[in-house]
Amino acid sequence: MTNHIVKVLQRTQLSHSQTDVKHFIYIHSKWLEDVTELDLLLTTSNNSYKAILKHDEIKSAAEDLEQPYDEFYAECKKALVTQMGLPDFDYELDEQQACFKLFKCTGFETLYIDLPLRKASNCYQMLDAAIESAQRAATLTEAPAAKVDAADGPGEQSKELLTEYEHYVKESKMAEKKLLKKFILLINSKKQRIEELERMLEQRANVAANADTDEEVENNEENDAGDDDSYGDDTQVMSQKELMRE
Repeated sequence: MTNHIVKVLQRTQLSHSQTDVKHFIYIHSKWLEDVTELDLLLTTSNNSYKAILKHDEIKSAAEDLEQPYDEFYAECKKALVTQMGLPDFDYELDEQQACFKLFKCTGFETLYIDLPLRKASNCYQMLDAAIESAQRAATLTEAPAAKVDAADGPGEQSKELLTEYEHYVKESKMAEKKLLKKFILLINSKKQRIEELERMLEQRANVAANADTDEEVENNEENDAGDDDSYGDDTQVMSQKELMRE
């Protein structure tokens, strides 16, 4: 098993109105017997992702491209463990499609790797890997030069990579806290608005209830007044025929 953490240039397509701003992908790869585990961080959004590269998939891609498996596997690995990327290779992390792609561009474009991604909530795994890589590289630089693993690179380069990665992690956490504060403020303002609307509805309901009560009282008073008027009217004298009918 070998571990590598590198920084490569994110592939971008610029329009005429855009400025040439470089963005990077941090790639931590753990090469096991049958699979390679990948942790990726995109500097444009500070989002972290995970992917699994099965070596059988590399074998299938080699067969589709009619290339020897060993050579194709070695080329893919070198592209994923070389600091700042391997020449003639493009690296693309598409957050909308949630996939990572590795292209080889030599006059024409060939897709080497196309991996689905899942978002990682813990970005510190890559930080731990960077610390481990820096410590391992520092130990190797103290040994004779012949024993230094070229894939790990010099210790100073790993330290710079670790420092830059820590910077992006801190920025990511600060941005997350800012968004959380804005979200809390928004929720509180919505709650206040809801409470205000509930009070207004309650006041209107009370006003309507009072209006109905006043109207009922007024109608009752009018009816009572009508009864009183009838009670005070003069008594009419009945005729003899009316009395006989009675």
